[in-house]
Amino acid sequence: MAHLLPRITEAQIDALFARNLSRPDFAAAFLSIARVRGRITKIVTQHQHPMGRGSVDLHLTLADGAEILMENKIDAAWSVAGEAQPMRYRESIAILRAAGIKSGSLLLAPQVYLTASRDGAMFDRQMSYEACLDHLDGDDHACLSAAIAQSGRPYEPQPDKASGDFFSAFRAHASMRYPHLVLKREPNGNGVRPTGSRTFYFEAARTLRLHTGLPKPKMSLQAWDSGASSPSVKIMLGGLAAKASYVSVSKELRAIGGYIRPAGGSLGLVIDTPRLDTDRPFADQCVAVDAALRKAADLKAWWDTHGGALLGPLR
Repeated sequence: MAHLLPRITEAQIDALFARNLSRPDFAAAFLSIARVRGRITKIVTQHQHPMGRGSVDLHLTLADGAEILMENKIDAAWSVAGEAQPMRYRESIAILRAAGIKSGSLLLAPQVYLTASRDGAMFDRQMSYEACLDHLDGDDHACLSAAIAQSGRPYEPQPDKASGDFFSAFRAHASMRYPHLVLKREPNGNGVRPTGSRTFYFEAARTLRLHTGLPKPKMSLQAWDSGASSPSVKIMLGGLAAKASYVSVSKELRAIGGYIRPAGGSLGLVIDTPRLDTDRPFADQCVAVDAALRKAADLKAWWDTHGGALLGPLR
């Protein structure tokens, strides 16, 4: 069997850039490539998004108070389940600018990623790893070079047995106990689940009623959500995030513990659920799993019966 090269992680590249941006010479070259005038005075990794959910990979503050929000990608897809990363950055920049803070977003990635990305244009600036390479040396030059090479190879998720076992058991349990909640097929072949898989996606067309005049809904259940106070099950209506603060929670939705909030670029109809640990045995968490699936069934029943009433407030 061929030896598998260790994969460079985005966290490694985050740390690499954070470390080198503290060097005045690299920082000056970086800002020049980005076509930004100024001097970096503060660098924070995994900074909370101003829009409230998720984190900014690298958050830079300039001497004049301007802020740069950077998303770093090597070869992974954008996060999903109503939490589209490009939209998060766009919303965060809008919030900062509305507060009078000069700001911009930047997508940092290998050139092959920038060329192939359909949503990269949603960022104010794009910068390739290759443009930065000559300003690095030693181990950092070697690491970024390896990341560039890696981006040209297809991503093949390394199986995480514990996570795969949990997802398989969850699917079997949901199919038997909650057949009206239809889960999507596994995104990777042979039921492979890599480390960090935490979201279950439902087949909306087979699970939820379609209401005339409303966007086609999406539905997901998260085992754990680092960008929110609690995991949750959500029905999402794309493109309607801005309406979330204007739509009142009906008594029927409130009665099942539901509330409304933005979910990326979507309006989210949400019920909090227990936290599940996909790295631990499913058998130890059956009570929590059932509680989460009951919440999902409650949300589906509410949507099927009352979801159409949202048409008026969302117009």
